[in-house]
Amino acid sequence: MVLELWLPGLAIFIYVLVICGLDLQFHLEDYNFPVPIVTVLGTVIGLLLAFRTNASYQRWWEARTLWGAIVNDSRSWVRQLIEFTDGNENEPAADSELRQLALRQVAWCYALSRSLRGQNATEDFDLLLNDSETESYQSIQNVPNHILLRQAVELRRFYDANRLELFQFIELEKTLTRLTNSMGGCERIKNTVFPMSYGRMVHALNYMFVLFLPFGLVDVPAVGLMLTSMTLAFGFLLIEQVSTYLQDPFSNRPSDTPMLALSRTIEINVRQMLGDQELPSPMTPKDGVLF
Repeated sequence: MVLELWLPGLAIFIYVLVICGLDLQFHLEDYNFPVPIVTVLGTVIGLLLAFRTNASYQRWWEARTLWGAIVNDSRSWVRQLIEFTDGNENEPAADSELRQLALRQVAWCYALSRSLRGQNATEDFDLLLNDSETESYQSIQNVPNHILLRQAVELRRFYDANRLELFQFIELEKTLTRLTNSMGGCERIKNTVFPMSYGRMVHALNYMFVLFLPFGLVDVPAVGLMLTSMTLAFGFLLIEQVSTYLQDPFSNRPSDTPMLALSRTIEINVRQMLGDQELPSPMTPKDGVLF
């Protein structure tokens, strides 16, 4: 964020430096802007920034909550399949149909992660689905939704083959519905744009405060004027940038929800439940960032 703010920070530095130079040469005390007015303006902008940051944080926290539900429901889906079906409970991996349903759920997690970030939704399907099924998703616009539809169709086949009782079928269908609701919540956050008019208003008031601030401090020695103006101005800009980062938790930034890492965790858990011995490694942070 600091690197992204270097250009406006440089412009502010030059502006404050010019004001300091003019103050030293022409004594701008006669043009002193009343400090109470600057204080009120800073307070108002601070409240607006606090509201925006809080609203952005709520979006970020809701995204993390939704993915927490996805982790739990994915585990529950596989556990219910193993528990309810009439396959070998000690070796669930031997049941190819059950295994396909379980690994397709892992593929759904990866597909949702990629689609929310505008990436190729089928990128992680190589070791999870067969080539024909992967090929069938290439022309689908919403791959995660289509995967859940396929899961529901396969679930009905289990029921028609008398591998599930009615209440078991209903419980598994409820889990699919919860997964659909979580997917819809993520898509709502992704597709609901933060009000542009509010953001532009806060941005304009922020720079207005930066412009007026040095004139309220002309009575302060030049060094104090420079340090105070730069610290306050850069602090306000940094808070605004933080809120901008938090408002979209699915934009593949360092502050985003680590969806791919969570999907890998789900894959490890599901493969262990299926009895697999060779497991993928958990994702590790890259340059301190976990994606």
